[in-house]
Amino acid sequence: MVSIQQIEQGAAKFIDNEIAPKIPTNIPNGQIKKIVAVAGAAYAVRNGLGKLSANPALTTIGAVDDSGNVDVEGIAEMIKTQIPKEGFKVTVPILGDLTFFTEDVDRLLTYITGRE
Repeated sequence: MVSIQQIEQGAAKFIDNEIAPKIPTNIPNGQIKKIVAVAGAAYAVRNGLGKLSANPALTTIGAVDDSGNVDVEGIAEMIKTQIPKEGFKVTVPILGDLTFFTEDVDRLLTYITGRE
């Protein structure tokens, strides 16, 4: 179990280290798009985590404890079973399509927990 703050910090590191470097800056307004995308992603993480910790169903199944800590390892394993081999495509405003694979979930989990 990890705190919401640990998830926010780990997600921010993942965005900075794994996603931001892949955003092209050699296109018109590329640097501005990169800054807006990273700021938007950080906002989305914070907004989504607030909803996550307030969801009573997640407390019922044990994914969130009474202190608001989250079972990120359990959630990550569940998510990985749902990602097809060809990846999970997400359309992100400004950036376009991003494809995530099970390895991305593992990397995100490492940033959140600090364990390899």
